[in-house]
Amino acid sequence: MADVRVIAMLAALSACGSAGAQPEPASTVNASGLHPPAGWQALPSVAAAARTAAGSSGVTVDGVEAWGDPAMGCYAVWLALHGAGGGPEALAEQILAGLAAEKVTASEVVQPGSEPVLVATLERAPYRGKLRARLGDGRISALACLANPREPLACAAACAPLLGAVP
Repeated sequence: MADVRVIAMLAALSACGSAGAQPEPASTVNASGLHPPAGWQALPSVAAAARTAAGSSGVTVDGVEAWGDPAMGCYAVWLALHGAGGGPEALAEQILAGLAAEKVTASEVVQPGSEPVLVATLERAPYRGKLRARLGDGRISALACLANPREPLACAAACAPLLGAVP
């Protein structure tokens, strides 16, 4: 399942550099329960690209949200989906294999243990950031928070609370 297209989040980032990633007013609908950092804007074109990429993998997309501060080069994409089942360990392996297939380097990987959570540092030039995914029973709720080289430290600081709050 997890060719899952957590990669969808990274594929969607190709939209970040384009005019399509221009901010729009934040929506009052917030399926994730996450609140982007102050000053970040909703990026519906990035969310749409992630939804399209995830949907093409044969899973059911339960929700997608994207936010960012394009001037700083900070972006976050939240994705919730479900498919054919699988425990946290199997889903984690599928996610990591899918990332590798998309030439995304995952390092500092923390596999699910007593907590059904996968954490990794991601890199695919020019983006670098973190992934946090809650896994289980064929369900994934994941957030990728990434930055281009413009303001990586500021982006990492802004991403930390988001990553810690993944539902």
